[in-house]
Amino acid sequence: MSENRSPVDETTTIEIHVQSQDGSIIIFNVSPDTIIKKIFMIYCKKKQMDYKTVRFLFDGKRASPTKTIDEIGLKNGDQIVVVLHQDGGGFTN
Repeated sequence: MSENRSPVDETTTIEIHVQSQDGSIIIFNVSPDTIIKKIFMIYCKKKQMDYKTVRFLFDGKRASPTKTIDEIGLKNGDQIVVVLHQDGGGFTN
């Protein structure tokens, strides 16, 4: 029994760079219809980070984990920045 899969078309994948605060970069080659959370989870696993403790930013805005690469507007070679989540920011008396 053979699987009826079409070969991966190189033109339908894009390269996304995910950069941490220390400057290290992991590059992902994905299709535009990939849900971005999949990339986030793989990144966290490779970096041994808890997904709930980091935020992923594209163009200075938090990237929604439920959207696809295409819906977010990522293009070939774009970069996502990973930052540690911080609570607070209020004043003390």
